[in-house]
Amino acid sequence: MGLIAKTGRRSPKTRFLLAMILLLLSVGAVTMTVPFLLMLSGSTRSGVDLHEFSLWPQFLQDDELLFQKYIEGLYNESPANLRAAWEIDVSDFSRVKRLPEVDQEKVVRWREFIAYLDIAEHERFAGFTYCPISRGRPYSSRLFMKHLIERYPAGIQSVNEDLETGFPNWNAFSVLPPDSRTRHGLVADTPWWRAWHSFVADSAPEWTIGIHHLDGYYHERVTTVLGGKDAPRQALTSTSGPDSPHWELFVREVVHPGFVRMDARYADPWRELLQARYGDMDAFRDLTGSTVNAWEDVDLPTTLAGAGPLDADWLAFLLGWQELEQDRLHRIPLEGLSLDSPDLRWRELTGESPPIRELDEWMFDRHRSEIRRMFLFQNYGTVWEILIVHGRGLWVTVVYCVSAVALALIVNPLAAYALSRFRPRHSYAFLLYLLLTMAFPPMVTQIPLFLMLRDLHLLNTFWALLLPGMAHGYSIFLLKGFFDSLPRELYESASLDGAGELLMFRVITLSLSKPILAVIALGAFVNAYTAFMFALLICQDERMWTLMVWLYQLQQHYGPGVMNAAFVLAALPTLFVFLLAQRQILRGIVVPSEK
Repeated sequence: MGLIAKTGRRSPKTRFLLAMILLLLSVGAVTMTVPFLLMLSGSTRSGVDLHEFSLWPQFLQDDELLFQKYIEGLYNESPANLRAAWEIDVSDFSRVKRLPEVDQEKVVRWREFIAYLDIAEHERFAGFTYCPISRGRPYSSRLFMKHLIERYPAGIQSVNEDLETGFPNWNAFSVLPPDSRTRHGLVADTPWWRAWHSFVADSAPEWTIGIHHLDGYYHERVTTVLGGKDAPRQALTSTSGPDSPHWELFVREVVHPGFVRMDARYADPWRELLQARYGDMDAFRDLTGSTVNAWEDVDLPTTLAGAGPLDADWLAFLLGWQELEQDRLHRIPLEGLSLDSPDLRWRELTGESPPIRELDEWMFDRHRSEIRRMFLFQNYGTVWEILIVHGRGLWVTVVYCVSAVALALIVNPLAAYALSRFRPRHSYAFLLYLLLTMAFPPMVTQIPLFLMLRDLHLLNTFWALLLPGMAHGYSIFLLKGFFDSLPRELYESASLDGAGELLMFRVITLSLSKPILAVIALGAFVNAYTAFMFALLICQDERMWTLMVWLYQLQQHYGPGVMNAAFVLAALPTLFVFLLAQRQILRGIVVPSEK
């Protein structure tokens, strides 16, 4: 039954009033819905659409935007990587356009060529491993973490022991592969990197893996740096030539040594280098574990991988090693050096650049649904892993909120019932004292509470969270006023029937006070759920952090996409609790008005 009867709604003034009420309610609903939709949309964004203002993720129906997001993730949010791979001049991923048509036959031939070569570790790269703009947890890193979790069910400590890492927990897990095109990409052969390269080669989705384009990297890293942005593009060749003025600089100092090949005919200068560095054959055998008997038996490895324990000497032979005593530079001549990479082999075979851009388009078309789903749920998966799977934030918050609500519904009603039922002489003084607690802001009482809890040795415990807010002055005042309005005759009748105070409190008082108790429960939940500064102050141990503290910590390390996903997930419990309590709250408002 409505508050206004049907006959009363026939009046124009009443209809106008109802229309205005509906309008205001609609405006209120919009003001509450729009921010939530913005958070939903923002939780799916990456660098390309990070600053886009929309209530709905546009990439769900815009394939061009989805393609831009995919290319951005594949090249790890680096336009320089994209320029080197596609050989185009682009400064932003939002300017990337799709090709009108993809040469499917050429892509198939390139894939067959790559499969035949058996690509080495330094010749491929893993996309979705670094996101400096969107600042999320990269997709490939999450897949690698799941791979290690399945491989090491005993936990992160077994990973640290086997792979020689030092992660304190799974939430600290990260992987940042070096750029394997560059000299800085030469890293030690450790169990950790062996596990990573094995994952990339065997388990990573094919649409997250790319092949380095050495020719494009040469132009991006050397030609434009030394000759300017408008310097003409010169095709990189496997050996030095007059058209490649910076070829020697690129080979000796810039490119990853795995792409370099040495001519075995220059073994004599190689042996001279080894004699200068080791002195005699006995020292050489002791330090390298070699079994040769004479320097003439030492061959020049053509590749860095074939150098074995002589890899440092091989690199010194490439870059040049100065013998101070003889004032002599030991270095392989330029004629003994060459480059080898998949794109250079393809160019020598076909006379054209490899179809890397066409391959990216082909991969996108083939895995479009999977890519869209990844961007839709990527940030939610990150938050779920941090807060729930590998963290205690959700469980601590659930225990804290449930306990806080239970204590609020036990302590406060008991105190209010005693003041209302027995009416002590100084009940108003008690109420005044309780109301005075509202005069002090929480920040004023936090330090004394911290010192008291520290002296009681309760820090980093649930008792530290629960005890300070167990009794709430305003709730007791509100409940006492409600209990005073209950008919006294009910208690007198129950007392004549032999009911005790506890039975009357439970059957009569609490049964008739469900609306006000719902308000108290909702307030206790909101106070516990949104507690941040107090929870952080008295529970500084990460194992006792609540969701609000975790959200603050996430904000220090992650970008807007992850934070919006965290806010959406954090808003759901409050909405759920309100829906549970709204019926009782509305009964307390509507039913008395109808009566």
